[in-house]
Amino acid sequence: MFTKNSRNRYDKKDSLELGQNAEDQFARLAVKQGFKITVSSERGNVDEHFDYVMERDGKRFKVDVKSLKRLSRRDSGTQDTYIWIELHGVRADDKGWLYAGHADLIAFELAQSFRIVDRLELIALVEKLVNLEEKTSSPKDALYKVYSRKSRPDLLTMIRSEDLKGIRYAEWRK
Repeated sequence: MFTKNSRNRYDKKDSLELGQNAEDQFARLAVKQGFKITVSSERGNVDEHFDYVMERDGKRFKVDVKSLKRLSRRDSGTQDTYIWIELHGVRADDKGWLYAGHADLIAFELAQSFRIVDRLELIALVEKLVNLEEKTSSPKDALYKVYSRKSRPDLLTMIRSEDLKGIRYAEWRK
C-alpha cells in the first residue's frame, strides 16, 4: 500500500511481509491521527533507516517502523515481550539503524499497539541497560547482551518491550 521493499538474501521466511504489513498498518494509523505521510526514498529506507516522514501542525518526523519479531529465526511465531535492537547492520559499512539511522522516531509494533520512541532516547536507554562488552552467539541469550550471527558483521541486542515505557513518545492502539 504505502511502501515497496525487496527481500534481502537473509530473509528465509516472512520477514519482508511482516515488515511491510507493520509499515502499512502504522501509516494508516498515522493518517487517522491527522499526519500527512510521505514514503521515504529507497536511499532513505536502505541507507538512512527511515520508512516515512510524518507531518502535522508544523512538526516533521522521520519514522522507522519495526515489526513484531521472532526471538530466533527458527521460531514459528512472533512475540512482543522482547524487541531486537540493531547496533550494526548486515553490510560491513552499515552502522545500523540505532546509531546511524536518520529517524527521529522508532515505532515498535506490539500485539495491540505501536510504541513510538525518540531514537536518541532509545540510544541512551540501550547504553544504560545493555552490557556492550558481553557477547553471545545465541539469540536466546541476547537479552541485554550483544549478539552476532556467525560470518555476519551485524550486532544486535534484545531488550524488553516494557523497557520502552519510560521513554515512550506515544502509543497508538491498533
